[in-house]
Amino acid sequence: MERLGTPRTTGTPAEQFHHDLLDALHDAVEARLRTVERRGGDIAQLGDPHELAERMAATLPVAAHPFDVELGPFYDTTGLSRWWGVSRQALADRVRRGTLLACRTFDGHLVYPAFQFARDGAVRPGIAEAVAVFSRAGVDGWTAAIWLTTASAAFDGDSAVDHLVVHRASAAAVRRVLRQAQADVAAWAA
Repeated sequence: MERLGTPRTTGTPAEQFHHDLLDALHDAVEARLRTVERRGGDIAQLGDPHELAERMAATLPVAAHPFDVELGPFYDTTGLSRWWGVSRQALADRVRRGTLLACRTFDGHLVYPAFQFARDGAVRPGIAEAVAVFSRAGVDGWTAAIWLTTASAAFDGDSAVDHLVVHRASAAAVRRVLRQAQADVAAWAA
């Protein structure tokens, strides 16, 4: 059996990713547990290990939609509510208020494009503002997601998401994305 942390250079890209993800997860959990203990915490108080593992796994986006190549992967409602530690109703409220991008599938379920989230789970600055513009104008989530991820001359050949990432979501970058979203919504309505 292969040991975690062992370099691996054979197999398909998916197998390599699987191996690398498990290695990184192992290292991250080990580091977090050591931090808890170093600060005087009792790791046994973290709860049932299987339940904790299930909550951690729920943060992985579900990759089972044809738009995954262009827009995905996506979180489903169960995974995102577990990651954020909130109810389905709280997510629905965020979507209704235009502060969370959701796309409705053909069977009526909501999926949440992973590109909108920072590592800590927060919606990236600039994305929430653009989503609010689209939401107020009645633009559906798929159209908003495509707009956010499509290269545009308005962002010097980058997508809005890439523009925000490259410019570290500076106030100027957020304003530029917001202005362009407003301009495009106005043009679509004309």
